[in-house]
This record gives sequence, C-alpha cells and structure tokens, in this order.
Amino acid sequence: MSSRTYIAAAALLTCVGLARIAATYSTFRATYDEPWHVAIGMERLQWGTDTYDAQHLPLARVAVALGPYLAGVRSEVHRNVAAEGSNVLFEDGNAIFESGGHHWRNLILARVGTLPFFVLACVLTFLWARRWFTPAAGLWAVLLLISTPPILGHAGVATVDMACAATTFAALYQFLRWLDEPGWKRAALLGAAVALALLTKLSSVAFLSACFAVGLLICIRRTRWRAALQDAAIAAGVAMLVLWAGYGFTLVPLETAWGPHPRIDATLDNHPALAPIWKTAAAVPLPLTELIIGILDVSRHNAQGHDSYLLGEYRNNGWWYFFPIVLALKTPIGLLLLCVMGGRLQPAAGLQPGSARRLTAVFALAILAVCMTSRIDLGVRHILPIYPLLAALAGYAVSESIRSRGLRSIALVPVALVLWVVLDSIRAHPDYLAYFNEFAPHPEKILAESDLDWGQDLDRLSRRLKERNVHAITISYFGSALMQTSGLPTYEFLDPFKPSRGYIAISLHHLYLTHAKDGSYDWLKKYTPIERIGKSIDLFFIE
Repeated sequence: MSSRTYIAAAALLTCVGLARIAATYSTFRATYDEPWHVAIGMERLQWGTDTYDAQHLPLARVAVALGPYLAGVRSEVHRNVAAEGSNVLFEDGNAIFESGGHHWRNLILARVGTLPFFVLACVLTFLWARRWFTPAAGLWAVLLLISTPPILGHAGVATVDMACAATTFAALYQFLRWLDEPGWKRAALLGAAVALALLTKLSSVAFLSACFAVGLLICIRRTRWRAALQDAAIAAGVAMLVLWAGYGFTLVPLETAWGPHPRIDATLDNHPALAPIWKTAAAVPLPLTELIIGILDVSRHNAQGHDSYLLGEYRNNGWWYFFPIVLALKTPIGLLLLCVMGGRLQPAAGLQPGSARRLTAVFALAILAVCMTSRIDLGVRHILPIYPLLAALAGYAVSESIRSRGLRSIALVPVALVLWVVLDSIRAHPDYLAYFNEFAPHPEKILAESDLDWGQDLDRLSRRLKERNVHAITISYFGSALMQTSGLPTYEFLDPFKPSRGYIAISLHHLYLTHAKDGSYDWLKKYTPIERIGKSIDLFFIE
C-alpha cells in the first residue's frame, strides 16, 4: 500500500477506537477518582491557582475540566484543602457533575477531555512502528492498541492515566528521534515533549529518567558525549520554558508567596532541611516549586504506601511482583505472545543495528522495573505507558511474519493472535476497566482495586434493582459517586461486622480487599450472591 493509504487506514482505526470509547460513557457512573481530578482542574481554570493537590501537575486535569467549564459549570467556592481536608474535592467534583441537573452531560464532557491523549497515543504508535520498523507494522500496531482493554478503559474516564501514557510515549518518541538525528532542533523538541509529560503526571519523571539512562548507555558512543551534553542543556532549557508557559510565566518570590500556600507548611514539616533554602532564595519560576513540592509529596506517599490487594492478601507497602502479575493478567494473551515474537526479530531500519528493537523492548522493561520499586500498587493504570511500546513490538511481529513468509501457514499464527486480541476486546465491551484475560477466570481472588472495582457500576445496580422490583437495599459501595442521585431504592449502609437480611449489595473492593485488611464482612462470606452486577458489585438476598 502507499504511504497515504497506511495513514488513512491508521486514522480510520483511531476513529473506531474513539467510537468504542464513547460507547461506554453512558454505562458507567463516575469512577472513584474522576470527581477529584475534575475539581482540581476546575480550580486552575476558574481561580487560576493550583493549591488542591501536589502529586500531579495540571495539564491532564485542566483537559478533563475544560468541557464542563466551557459549558458554564463552575465550583461554588475556592476550597482551603489544608483546613477542610481533601475529601471536599470529591464533593466539589460531584457538584460539578450534578450542576444544572445535567449529570450525564457534565460527566461526558469531562471524559471527552481524555480523548485527545488517546489520539496522540495512536498517532505516535503508528509513527514509531512505521519509522523504526515498517509502515505495515505501524498499521498493525494501531489496530492492537485500539484493541487493548486497559487503553480503551482509561481513555474513557476523566483521569490522568491515559494522558500520562500518551505524553510519556511522546517524550520517548522524541528521544529516539534525537538519538537518530542529534542536534539542537531535535533536542528542543525533546525538551518540549518532556515538559508536557511532566505537566501531566509526575510518575513520568521516573519513567523517563530510567528510559533515557538505558537509551544513552546503549546508543551514545564516548565521542558523542560532549555534543550530547550540549543538546541536553538545550532540552532542559526548552523544558523549563514550556513548563513555565504552562503556568503563565509566573515568577514566585518564595518567602512571600509560599507562606500562605496550603501545601507549603506540610511540605516543610516533612522536609525541614528545605526551609533554609526557601528562605534564602529570592524567586523562582512557579513550575520549579510545583515540581519540587510534587516530587516530595509523591515520595512521601510512596514511603507511606497505599491499601492494596493481591492474590487474597492485603498490604499497604506493596509487592515487588505486583506489576508483572498485573501486566500478565490485564493484557490480552495474544498481545503478550506477539510482543515476545516482535522482540526476537531484527528491525528493518534503526539507529544502529538492532537498536530500534532493543530500545522499544528495553523502554517497556524499564517502565515495568520502575513500577516494581513502587509501594503504591494500584493497578494497570500506573503502568499504562508500556502499552504503545508493546503494540509497536507486536505490530512488527505481524508485519514481518507476513512480509517474509507471505500467507504460508506459519505466517497465519500472528494473524490469528491479532484476531484473538480483537475478539477479546469485543467480548470485554464495555467493561474495559475490569478486563482480565483467560489466565484469571476469578479476578476478584487476584485483584480488587481499580483493575476490577473502581466504583463504576452504581448505575447498573440501580437499573437492575428496578428490574427486580426491589424497594429497599442494604449497601456497601466503594466509590465517590453520589448515591442519593443515582436512582437507588431506599437504602441503608451495611455494617461490616453485623449480619443483615434482605437484599444486600456490596462492592468487590470491600468484599475482598477490606475483608483481607481487617476481617470486615466475614459473616457475608458464607453466602452465595444471587447475581454479579456489572463486574464489580455482588448482589445477595438473605432471608
């Protein structure tokens, strides 16, 4: 096919992916984190400040708040999170969704803000595979990416994870372009791409640092180190400029402006050695302060850990093998097999012999390794940047097998694996968030957080109870969506340690993770649910 034909086909596949994502919007109530992110994005758009949360910079959050903002939705009050507590952000986010009585309109407008990042990921996946492998590899890679349930699921919610995947991949793409054609122009583009990744989510700092380090070790000869350092300085300067532009070129006098900042006192309390530095500095660009605060806050969160569940066990400090298991169970098996095949093939073109294949695979391994060191084990969404890399490797496996073997039986194997991936994603629709491959017939016994239960099925529960003509329910719901506006019948909350009767609905997060944590709902374990609502809520009837 001609180059234009490949581009047109890739664009068509991307549109198919967009349609599949949009088809999920009306199925799911807001997931746990969506009100939080939208409230934070609205603060930046409405008040021009970033005081609510330090762990991510504002780009993705502004993107998901932009739709409701343009529709005229506003927050009622500028919160003091340090005094009121962070839970008020869930209240504000839900108030944004409920504004004007247009819940679904506002929620969908917020979710649409994630779609540009999905498109960016598709475009870059095509360009990556086309440039360093073959044009056909780019097309196959896009088909596989739009058939990967974790990508479709997180591209369909108003959070930051799809944005992180796309912008991190964009920075890696520009890094490879720079390795291929070093010079100040490529260095400047690399700096801009890195800045966009940092403006999206701070985990990109660790991802990109690891990938850049191994990329330089593999590809840069000693004679090029001086030129590489000069280009690195250009990239760093452009990155800071773009970051600063993202904050309106604001210059912050530390001693005066940091005093009333809601996050500064907590930051200095946790890191008292920093106080003298801030006192002596005159002024710095705002993004530098935000980066420092954010990195420190993420480090504190990582040190404290987070509630997590794996293979029936609860921990708050994680497992080193958590993400390999997540990747093995949340990724279509056909895609995993194609990645192995793609990693064994030599690329048709590249930086140096074998470098394109090696770096595509090594970057994926580096991202996985970074996640394995984390104590915040919350699911596949934290490792989402790996999927465009896997799609590129897998796409090359398919295209090279067909090119070298034609339509002989051995070449039909990768085509059959692609078909398996596509059919698997069709089977999963619309439950891309809760997708597990055939290795996990009972996923609730393995994972029970956002990989399975993110509070997404509240509306499904409401509709099913109406179909059953249920007038009263006892419920234990894991989520931040407003239960009082979701159309539920009369309800009361389920006591974790006191048996109840009648219809009982419980989120799998509580039935498995919370039970593993402190024995909650142990009395309910001896009963068999009459139905599973969606993928994340069990419904019981106890006489």
